[in-house]
Amino acid sequence: MLRGLSGRFLALLALTSLIACNTYNDSLLTGSLGPLLPVGGEGGMSAAGGESNAAAGTDQVADAGAQDEPGGSGGGGRGGAPAGEEGGSGHAGEPVSAGNAGTGGSSGNSGVSGAAGTTPTGGAGSGPTGDQIDDFEDQDEFILRLSMRNGPWYVFSDGTTGGVLGKLTIAPLTGADARPGSSSTAALHLTASGFTDWGAGVGADMVNQMAKKMPYDVSAYSGIRFYAKIASGTTATVKVLLPNIYSDADGGKCTDADTKKRCGDHLFKSVSGLKTTWDVYEVKFSELTQQTFGLPQTGFDPTGVYSVQFTLANKLAIDIWLDDVTFIRN
Repeated sequence: MLRGLSGRFLALLALTSLIACNTYNDSLLTGSLGPLLPVGGEGGMSAAGGESNAAAGTDQVADAGAQDEPGGSGGGGRGGAPAGEEGGSGHAGEPVSAGNAGTGGSSGNSGVSGAAGTTPTGGAGSGPTGDQIDDFEDQDEFILRLSMRNGPWYVFSDGTTGGVLGKLTIAPLTGADARPGSSSTAALHLTASGFTDWGAGVGADMVNQMAKKMPYDVSAYSGIRFYAKIASGTTATVKVLLPNIYSDADGGKCTDADTKKRCGDHLFKSVSGLKTTWDVYEVKFSELTQQTFGLPQTGFDPTGVYSVQFTLANKLAIDIWLDDVTFIRN
């Protein structure tokens, strides 16, 4: 009799222990974790026994890192610039999301939400207002490798005999050339003299594949913004041109064999009044026109843009600095 009761008691005790053990494991499983490293900070992570922990939100700014390749594209992203200046490349200017709240344990309280990340300052970095073509901080001869772009910078002229075209120069901003209040450390510098036709310029292709430029869709943008300054006594008007599939020979639509369809009549806008101190300028795509000597364009087609170019007539010497060339988002 005692042996029978003892056996049933031991069995009951073992069952009770097993149920308690299962209940403990279930409580661990039902207390879910907050999201893993959300942008802006970790949510709270639940702990066994109902205790909750919450990590402070962390600011995160995307940094693509250098991506230079032989014959390929230029360097990668950098962070935001000081307030009032252009945002850097990468994803500067883009708000960082707050972390989500973590879920509490089976008997614990809800975890505390991660703190919201701060928004990097800067007006025209990658973000709601702009998409940087180049900020020249890497000092290489390629635009930034952003939004599927990878083309090179180059200089060109009207070919006047005796004209002197300076080499493509991307140089540090020091002394009188520095941009006050800006974190910019380098910019593009063009010099030229002696050209008697339309002058000289500098440009960049948007996409380059196997040493051949390809059309690029700029439908997401409404214009181009850039910083510029000139040397004293030099040409103070720059033309901003957008060669495309209708005006560039590579598009196959224009031809110099037909005087009504000649190539080179790119859509453009003249920006006058450049200063000897740094200032910002904008060109809206809706403001672009033609000189009307070539194949007519009924309007701006944003789907087939090859390049962006800056040209200056050489009535005076040419000496211009360009910096933070940026597409303006719609």
